[in-house]
Formats: sequence, C-alpha cells, structure tokens
Amino acid sequence: MIQKREIQHTKIYQELDDKNRKYWFDFKQKKFLHNIDTFYYSVKLVEDFTNDSSDDSVLRFRKFFEQKKSILDSRYGQLVQIFFPGFDRSLNLCAGSYAGFFSIRLECPEWFDIFIAPSVPHGSDGGFSVTSEIVVQLRSYMLWMYGVHEAFERSYEYVKQICDYFGLHIAYCQENRIDYCWHSNYLSNPEKFFSPESFYKMRVDRFKDALIHTAKVGSEGYEIDYVSMGKRSDKVFIRIYLKSKEVIEKNYKPWFFKVWLFNGLINRYDLYCYEECYKKHSWQYLDTARLKYYSEYGSDPELREQCRDVVEGKVTMSPDTLHKLADTLTPKINLIMNVEYQTMRKHTKTYELVPFRDNSARETSKRIYDYLDNRKIIADYLTFYVFRLVKPEGDSNKSRRDLCAFWTALRSCRMIDVNVRPKDVKLIRQYCRQLNSDIMKKRVINAAVTLGIYTRGINNDNVVQDCVEALCQLNDNDIHDANRYKQKKARQFNSSELADTYVSSVTHEYQIVNINTGEVSTDIIP
Repeated sequence: MIQKREIQHTKIYQELDDKNRKYWFDFKQKKFLHNIDTFYYSVKLVEDFTNDSSDDSVLRFRKFFEQKKSILDSRYGQLVQIFFPGFDRSLNLCAGSYAGFFSIRLECPEWFDIFIAPSVPHGSDGGFSVTSEIVVQLRSYMLWMYGVHEAFERSYEYVKQICDYFGLHIAYCQENRIDYCWHSNYLSNPEKFFSPESFYKMRVDRFKDALIHTAKVGSEGYEIDYVSMGKRSDKVFIRIYLKSKEVIEKNYKPWFFKVWLFNGLINRYDLYCYEECYKKHSWQYLDTARLKYYSEYGSDPELREQCRDVVEGKVTMSPDTLHKLADTLTPKINLIMNVEYQTMRKHTKTYELVPFRDNSARETSKRIYDYLDNRKIIADYLTFYVFRLVKPEGDSNKSRRDLCAFWTALRSCRMIDVNVRPKDVKLIRQYCRQLNSDIMKKRVINAAVTLGIYTRGINNDNVVQDCVEALCQLNDNDIHDANRYKQKKARQFNSSELADTYVSSVTHEYQIVNINTGEVSTDIIP
C-alpha cells in the first residue's frame, strides 16, 4: 500500500488541483479482496462406465463421442461444436484431457470446461468403480464475474442436460479442487516483508521449506515476486505472489485491473500505468509508463518533453536513473499481492461440515452447497492451522505469538461471493475488448510495416501505404484461409462475452478503392 505522504511529495501531485488529485490517486488503504479463484468439482454417475460395461446409455454415449472425436482428428485438432437439446449455446469439443483418462473435453470458452471419461477403472475389489466420470473446471473469469454459486449452477445445468440426453443419471457431485485467494494492496514493500530473514521469523506451518523467487530491479535492487510452500500435488499448496506482475507478464486476464479499481485496491493512476505495461507485455516498462503519465498530465514543459523523449526512445537512461526520475515525478504503484491456498479433495474430504442450512432439496449437488456454506470456517482453519504469519518477535515459541498486522487484516476480510454488477460486467467486457483490440491493432500495423520492408525493401512509404499494400497482396487462397481461421477463432470465444461490437456508428477515414473500377471495397475494410 502506498502511503499518502509518499504521493504528496511527488511533482505531479503538487501540480494537480484537488479535484484531479482525488480522481487519479484516491484508493482504499490496506484493502483485501477475497474470492474462490479456481473451482473443480467431480460428478459421479449411477451407470457402469467400466471397460466391460453393457449399459445401453453408456454405449450410446461412447458411440456418439467416438464419432465426434474422429471428426475432430480429421480436422487436425480444430474445434468441433456440439449442441444438445436444452442448451442455450453450443460447446466446443477440444483436444486435450484431464488426469489421463478424462479424454473428452467440452469447452464453454472463458466460463468452464467439462472433462468426461469414456471409461473408468474397476474398484479395488474388481467391482463397481468409485471413480467419478465427469470433472468440471470453472474458470477464474466466471468465478470473479458471477460468483462461485452462480458459476457452479450455470455449469451444472449443462452437465445435467448432457446426462439427460444420453439417459444417464447423476448419483452425486463433490468438490475436487478449490483455491482460496486474497488480493491485497496492503504491502508497499514485499521485498522487506518476505525477505528470508524476516519471513522465517514469522511463518508458522508444517511445510519443510519455502521457495522464494526474486527478480532483479536496477543494478542493486530486487523484488520478491513469488513465495510457495509445499508441492502442487500435495493436499494443500500455498503460494504468495505479485498478482499485478503476473497479469502483465502472462498478458491475460486484464479484467482484474477493473475489478481492483472497482474495489479500491488501485487508483486510476495505477490503472493507467498497468494498462501501458500490459500493452507492452512488459513489467519492466513500469517506470517508463509512469513517465508517460507525466508527459500527458504534468505541467512542467521541459520535464514533459524529457519524459516524451524517454517514452519514444529518443533518449536512453540506465534503469537506476529512470527509476529515480519516475519516483521524483510520479507516485509509486500500488502492488497487488495474492495469497492463495490450493486445496485438493484428499484434504477437503476430511472436513466435518457444519449443517448451517438444510440443503437436501439440492439433491445431487447437496455436498457442494454444504461445502460452500462452510467457506468461512474452512478459510479460518487454513489461515491459522495450516499456515499463518505471526509477529517476528515475542514468545520464543513462534506458535504462541500473535498474528502480524498483515495476517490479521487478511483473516478479517469478508467472506462473500465476489461478483460484479450486471452493468459493470458489460463495462469490464468492453474494457477488455478495447484493450486487447488496441494491442492487436498495433501488432497488425507492425506486421504490415515489416511485410512492406520484405516485399519492397527499405522504403520511405508511409504507414497507410504499408497497410494498404499488405491487404492488396491478398489472393483467393489467402482469403479462403483467413475465412477458415476466422471461423476457428469465433468458436474459441464466448458468444455472450462478444455479442455486440464496442465500436458503433464509426466512419473510417481510410478505405480501399479498386483502381480499375473506382469501386470502394467493403469486403476487406468496412
């Protein structure tokens, strides 16, 4: 968390009026935001799905997907759309599997994946199998936009409709893997907080060791961007990492920027800098992004010009000098850390769930609702008995020390379904499309310029000419391949998330004209 006094000492803050100071730099201090970030659940069917099954419904199911998978193979792994009665959209049959034998993967892009096993192994006594036939993975976008309850219910409706179509019956469903996460702007200096000499004084747990990853900053500095305890295959795996850096470097999930902004973890200045880094796909661009902000909103003309020269690459600076200049002109960025507990079924099945409410009417999904009702108790157990951080000094027995302030604040965070208001979901959807389309547009323009150099050598043509020439080189085969590619990509996106255009009633300045007929082409550029 960036202190108010640190912001006030920067030049940009002193130059702005009170209204703009509040607009750009206002945020909630020591803020935590909790959610379930990953959720897998498994579905057990009544029918016999072992290799030697003679159940008519199972045989019909296998024959159907054998035919669909042969089509998938003939298309060299391209998606095959599957629609069942009752669906409000088709699902994509994709290549890939889960845990080896869940080899049928049905995807609802950006929302969830349904993995189905054509056959499951016999039980240990050679009889009925205890292995679930279906595993569903809810994606983080759906969990953050709609909340865990609604995300589960939407996906489970698809599972039930698939079963109904083949005459299959669900015995029960249960949690498989659940990740609890806490996003926070609490720490302004993670390097100091998680330094080995400090971290080992605070941690109370039974893990053998911790993996601490550092990244170089400048010539002498460093940042600690990842701490983990345990293994991913363990009952519980814990990792604490710089979430804002992950979003930028992996160049996906930009909607987190808006979620953080809506909940006060970052301010509009942070959002501006994060967006610039995201466009560049570079965390190291952060100081340059801060200078770009000053070049647009600062008042000193000489400093603005100096910042523009750095941003445009006319002037180069060492990382240390660049960082020092950025600190003088602009505030530091609120860093978002994520504390995450990955819990597996072999751990959660041991929980004695408290019956807070009667979920018997949920029938086959009763266990899921019972589990989610106990979410607060489970999180309290994980953040105290599995792993906790205490004050670095005090009782010689660390386990008797009080929790440190960071951990006390984390455990006090409200445990509710984090979801976004419907009108804000649309706003976030449009925001992500515009941000990603800006990146794609720049990539297309750069590719057109490079193509122009390849085809016409080093030239002085303007960029518009490069783009026009690139499109004019298309032949029938190129158009055919492009149409196939467009159809393929269209199936990889969620139709609900991309239903409408975010650009409306726009007149484009540049168009392509057929030099023989004078006709304006509307096929390539509208």
